[in-house]
Amino acid sequence: MRKKIILSITVTIFIISLILFLTKPQTSVNNQTFQIMDKETSCYEALEEIMRDETYVYYLPCKKKDKIIIQFSNQKEYSLQEVLENKMLTIDELIENGLKVRKYLLEDAITEDYIETVPENAKDFINLIEDNAILLTPDEITKYNEKMKEKADMVYDINQIHSLTKQEILTYINSYQIPSLPKYDGKRLVTQKDTETILENRNLNQVEDKESIQKGIIVKRANLKSFPTYIHFYNSQSIENFDSIQETELLVNTPVLILHESKDQEWNFVISPFYVGWVEKENIVPVTEEDYEFFINNKSFGIITEAGLEIENTKLDMSVKLPYLGVVEEGYQFLLPQKQEDGTLTSKLITIDKAKAHIGYLPYTKRNVYIQAFKYEGVNYSWSGMNQGVDCSSYVSNIYRSFGIFFPRNTSSQNKSVGKIISLKDQTPSQKLETIKNNNPALLYQSGHVMLYLGMKDIKHYMIHASGSEMKVVVTELTEDSSYIKSIDKLVLVDNSFIE
Repeated sequence: MRKKIILSITVTIFIISLILFLTKPQTSVNNQTFQIMDKETSCYEALEEIMRDETYVYYLPCKKKDKIIIQFSNQKEYSLQEVLENKMLTIDELIENGLKVRKYLLEDAITEDYIETVPENAKDFINLIEDNAILLTPDEITKYNEKMKEKADMVYDINQIHSLTKQEILTYINSYQIPSLPKYDGKRLVTQKDTETILENRNLNQVEDKESIQKGIIVKRANLKSFPTYIHFYNSQSIENFDSIQETELLVNTPVLILHESKDQEWNFVISPFYVGWVEKENIVPVTEEDYEFFINNKSFGIITEAGLEIENTKLDMSVKLPYLGVVEEGYQFLLPQKQEDGTLTSKLITIDKAKAHIGYLPYTKRNVYIQAFKYEGVNYSWSGMNQGVDCSSYVSNIYRSFGIFFPRNTSSQNKSVGKIISLKDQTPSQKLETIKNNNPALLYQSGHVMLYLGMKDIKHYMIHASGSEMKVVVTELTEDSSYIKSIDKLVLVDNSFIE
């Protein structure tokens, strides 16, 4: 009887052990089993790439690869990243053992055909192209950008700014002077009291040394202003497109460094890649270094190729760059950074038609320059990007950023740094046209304005630009007696002659 009881207990223990063995996530590796331990089961929605092979790219469903630990039966523990990097386990072994990942075909990001949309008015100029070769390779564009940084002012490498003193921050803030009056905020006259309140709102007595600087991401297209105020400084009651304290627009997913907060706590003073100034706090979300790397420096990305899209109540301009996750029948999938009610980062999975986005930067060819330029034809002009439009320098910047070429923001900086300069200053109008005609597309600069030269059609010269006089992006004929040709003093070539 006793033997039967012992045998029964032994069989029961064996069965229980077998069930536990079969149900517990573990696999044998070099005669060792392992299990996956997730030290943080919850996280916000944001995919995190963990590896690629020749066929697939693998993502965790949320950002916590440093929280997932692999424990082997010898009690040694390694992070998921260590296990993958040291090839201790294959990704398939991990998936079979319960690791939750999203898997996308890598070839989608490489071979998926971009659906080209050619604006009708671009076709005549595209037909002029005799050679549509790549003008700059990706490696050449990297060198090109580095050379531009050396030559340009108003360009900030925010990845290299880690700390700032109180005095350095104050110098940035005080670099702006309040506009002289009279000025108008719509129909209302701006008062001296208004300017005093605005200056006080800079909260200068609370500026502090920053031994480490908070990074942020723009989540809504934002106005960057020289002062923290909703008051406008127009020169007249009738013209409301030229605000004297509007400096530029910051596009979605632009990185910034957050330096200071206004007295009313509604504005942040920031450094962007091309400008310093005040931005409404609601348009910025502070991020961790890990989030910053994922959204800003992610090697798997795509860009918006349209002049503007409205998605999730967010304006996405041409050249906006977003993390790319994969492709579905409806289009490309990206992650859009968003701000939660508590002020922290979240993200939204969005799908964009293949005709309106591109995986990676567009190839830099003449054909693509014309296509991107004409997508803006008819778009409203607006000073420094206010009112959701473009001005002349942001127009050309967005075109060239589509190829990964990052111009400084202002014409005063662009016209001495963005390419090989051919001076037209001492030439007659006819000489200028003769010099220009063999260089298209190319940039033409006059004081305070930039235009894109398109070439000759029916023995006439044409350019396209964001015109402050016509208040939209237009095609303009260049003739010997035009005011434009008389004032153009530089032709700038954006090609490898700049880096040779």
